[in-house]
Amino acid sequence: MLPMATPMKIHVDPASGCNFRCFFCPQTDPAALREAGVQFRSMGLPLFKKLIDDLAAFPSRVDELVLGNYGEPLLNKNIAEMVAYAKRSGRVREVSLITNASMLDARTADKLAAAGLDKMRVSIEAMSDETYLKTTKTPQKFAEIVENIRNFRDAARRHGSKTFIYAKIIDTGLPDADKRKFFETFLPISSAASIENLMAVTPESAEVVGDDAKGMTGVSLSVERKVCPSPFYSLSIHANGDAGVCCSDWHHKTVVGSIARQSLKDIWDGDDLRDFRMAHLEKSWRGVDACSGCEIVKHYPVYEDLDAKTDELKRLLAQPKMLGSAEPALASA
Repeated sequence: MLPMATPMKIHVDPASGCNFRCFFCPQTDPAALREAGVQFRSMGLPLFKKLIDDLAAFPSRVDELVLGNYGEPLLNKNIAEMVAYAKRSGRVREVSLITNASMLDARTADKLAAAGLDKMRVSIEAMSDETYLKTTKTPQKFAEIVENIRNFRDAARRHGSKTFIYAKIIDTGLPDADKRKFFETFLPISSAASIENLMAVTPESAEVVGDDAKGMTGVSLSVERKVCPSPFYSLSIHANGDAGVCCSDWHHKTVVGSIARQSLKDIWDGDDLRDFRMAHLEKSWRGVDACSGCEIVKHYPVYEDLDAKTDELKRLLAQPKMLGSAEPALASA
């Protein structure tokens, strides 16, 4: 499938900030974000529509458009219209959204359900009012989170939408009673629920993880990987239109273009992205300044490993133009 003529997955940040300050999230380090020049903003609807219109230049559909990446997408007042516009385009197989559900009030839930959202991934941050405050540094009633998800499920049913609702919580040291409570609470109101492992992406989370890193799902940790698969099949569009190659590029170090000034296809086929991929193949991700020190690269599933194909990919990327044309065959999990 590589090189791909069409990106398989595109992450889009409708809003760059978040209303929570979870200790395991790089959003909790405002000094580092300021140093990187990252400012809170919402993506304007015209820029988002331009992004979706740009997809018509690709030979096949994008497998998944993910709304929500570094920030909370419900902070963008146009989020439901974004979902609807992407769905109407016919250029995306699946439109999904990542949210903490704190702002998923009845009106927002109804608009998102009517827009035809395919998947909602809900990040449950704690299992009580007290632990929500401890984890997110924000007062939040646990019962409101549960009610918001239930209301969205009911709204989806009213509109005839088959939205897949995935509820997940990160194990930050959850007691067994909370693990049981999580499944008892969220399995009845969601399509699937899972407890994921903590990743060491902040100093505080690294202290909690220690030497016991297991991979996000417990089965996908690949410590010896040399080539990160992300730049070869995905893009990450920041709220200001900058296009990066990684959904974990909190400090915008992997920018290879801007949809405000270029077409998405020109970015995907452009020299900057080709050079970024080639750097991974020639030096490994550890030798790329923007990626050195990354923890997320270890968590991609082992079936995405590209190390054995390094020489072949370098030969293909060295050709005048990337020629991949296959329709993405793998559905996103």
